Amino acid sequence: MMISQAAGLVAQSAAGYFDGISKITLAAQGMLMKQLTQDLVEGQLEKAAEDALGILATEILMGAAAAVAAASGAMEAESASFAIDRIDQSISKYSSLLQNRKSA
Repeated sequence: MMISQAAGLVAQSAAGYFDGISKITLAAQGMLMKQLTQDLVEGQLEKAAEDALGILATEILMGAAAAVAAASGAMEAESASFAIDRIDQSISKYSSLLQNRKSA
């Protein structure tokens, strides 16, 4: 009985995680698109390219979160947790890269 409940809890957690990630992704993309447009108008092509890369990275993270949510029903709780942790690490690394780039 515990095993059948665990699968349901994992699926529910993955759905919540996906919902949270999708909201964060949409907000980040909106900000990046605004900045991209401003950079293009100002003729700052290098900054615009960085913004476009950021938009692409958020799409990749969104796809990974969707894959975890979709597959979580068939995965064990530990495997789903590992996948979610890897996505969190990727987000953290990307955020750190952007912060270091801005401070330099």
